[in-house]
Amino acid sequence: MTSTRAGRVLLAWTNDLCGVTNLRPGSTFVSTPSRIGYSLTCWSDRAWISSRGIRGRDGINRSRMSPRLSLGRPCNVSLSITTRGMSFGDDMIKTQTRKRGRVFFLVGCGAIFTAAAQQPPASAANLPERYTESLKLYQAKQYAKAAAILEPFYAAGADGMDWHWNAAMYDLACDEALAGRKEKAIDVLTASQARGGSVPAEHLATDPDLASLHGDSRFKQLVEAARNRERLWVQEPGQALPLAPNLSEDAKIAGLSTVWSEARFNFAFFDRQPDLDWNQTYLDFLPKVRATTSTEQYFRVLMRFAALLKDGHTNVYPPEAMQDNFYSRPGLRTQLVENAVVVTRVDDPALITQRWRVGDVLLKIDGEDIHRYAEREIAPYQSSSTPQDLQVRTFDYALLSGRAGSHLHVTVRTAEGKQEDRVLTRLTLKDQSTWNKGGGAPFKMRPDGIAVLTIDEFEDTEGTKALLANLPLVNAAKGLVIDVRANGGGSTPIDLLQVLSRKPIRGPMIRTRSYVAADRARGTLPGWTDVPQFEVPADPVHHVDVPVAVLTSARTFSAAEDFVAAFDAMHGGITVGETTAGSTGQPLFFQLPGGGSARVCTRNDRAADGTVFEGVGLRPVIAVSPTIESIQRNTDPALERSAAALLAAK
Repeated sequence: MTSTRAGRVLLAWTNDLCGVTNLRPGSTFVSTPSRIGYSLTCWSDRAWISSRGIRGRDGINRSRMSPRLSLGRPCNVSLSITTRGMSFGDDMIKTQTRKRGRVFFLVGCGAIFTAAAQQPPASAANLPERYTESLKLYQAKQYAKAAAILEPFYAAGADGMDWHWNAAMYDLACDEALAGRKEKAIDVLTASQARGGSVPAEHLATDPDLASLHGDSRFKQLVEAARNRERLWVQEPGQALPLAPNLSEDAKIAGLSTVWSEARFNFAFFDRQPDLDWNQTYLDFLPKVRATTSTEQYFRVLMRFAALLKDGHTNVYPPEAMQDNFYSRPGLRTQLVENAVVVTRVDDPALITQRWRVGDVLLKIDGEDIHRYAEREIAPYQSSSTPQDLQVRTFDYALLSGRAGSHLHVTVRTAEGKQEDRVLTRLTLKDQSTWNKGGGAPFKMRPDGIAVLTIDEFEDTEGTKALLANLPLVNAAKGLVIDVRANGGGSTPIDLLQVLSRKPIRGPMIRTRSYVAADRARGTLPGWTDVPQFEVPADPVHHVDVPVAVLTSARTFSAAEDFVAAFDAMHGGITVGETTAGSTGQPLFFQLPGGGSARVCTRNDRAADGTVFEGVGLRPVIAVSPTIESIQRNTDPALERSAAALLAAK
């Protein structure tokens, strides 16, 4: 662990502008405080780390499965989070270094950010570069010189600087205080706080870099103002109410109102649903939440409410203590293939002894046709961006989920065509955690000379590490297949893209909701703010020099889609398989009464070349889907088709 002042380390690009990212040599990253207190926060399908812990795209809080999640990178700095107990309030996620300022949405690879002989004019474009230089001086304890780097941005003012300016000004105030310039530190800090600040009030109050200001009455006023602001904007109505078997009616209405309000002001995709009257929907759900007779039933209603927004990054999650009531399931996985629900994996050894096999087809649940059961009991509660995303959530993730210990009576057709009635028991998350503990990114060479790298998550850099470790083999091969069909995301793998390209890699086109109270008072309704694109250079040393194919499916989600979109935009090769999920972006996390939580997607992303894939998905160049026969015979049509295409290209 490399310790920096308050954990201030160099920057990041992630699929959600928070957390950590992957960058090639010479890079480092930062964590960012979440909206609810000071913590490390990042999203992925496999795991988002926020106010309620580590959750997958299936909604499961995985903190009990992974009490320590390492987010180290092959960079200059590694960062970890450690749980304190099994639940993850934001105040229970602790980085091993403290944070100074916010994450910078920028890049800092290798030699591209070197100190200039003459400082350029202060602008939003060069703020990231100058910030990086300032950080290096801070680390060398040259505080006055570090401050001199950032002072022109203070003099230039915040106009046109976006939210990065706040973070830079907080760091400038720290530099000034450490350099003994107390009055300048107060002035800069006042300007930063007037713009909303960049750190939680408690961090501001206790930051040792500002120790020389702690006795100043002006500083105390800034801290108090920050605390008041957090009471209004960070704390949600009723979020402190404890879990109870049946929350009060007031608590239930507070939770519904919170989801409605946060979506109304922050949701990025109302335009995708012009017929949805969100205000009327809120009124329609008031009697529904009042009618619930338990907290469990209440959260199911909230899930259904959020699902009406039809976005994969906009969800409601039950309290952690109730997870086994929602996410317990048998030890097998299913998938909708050729309109049939097919067993694709058997994890529980006990089920193998009960004659469960990959390729079995589920026909009925509790005597009801499985499609009708799924449509009635499962699909209405799934937040999804596209039909293929909904299909995955319904038939792959949630179909067999429910209360721990409960039974499913299923009718099955075996591969031999025999129909049988069987019973499945839903197992707790703790029981499920004992299966499939494999990690890393498997790499193999096929007999036909094609290299295959399977990357099922971008929460770490194992995929890039595996590629670099085997790069001589890859470049001697006839082609490379990168399989991200089961990749639920993490942090956008810039380091992987840098190895796959010889040209600079452009970031996504991003827009977010823009709200100015005075404009609304004058009749101007909220519009959009566009975030400038950026570029990162290709890896100057390591390159893949053979044809590349990327395998995709509807389980390719979030940061994995960012990877595919960037790969497409840079014309890095072909994509093979099925259309991706069609969901990425920056979710806003918030708390609900009883210990529940929710998130709302705040960002509308397009690929670097302008391709719209949110709400659509990224279509492969070569469309190939599995069949029941291919699953039963353990063959992989998409992999075979991609290998054939690469061999033809070679």
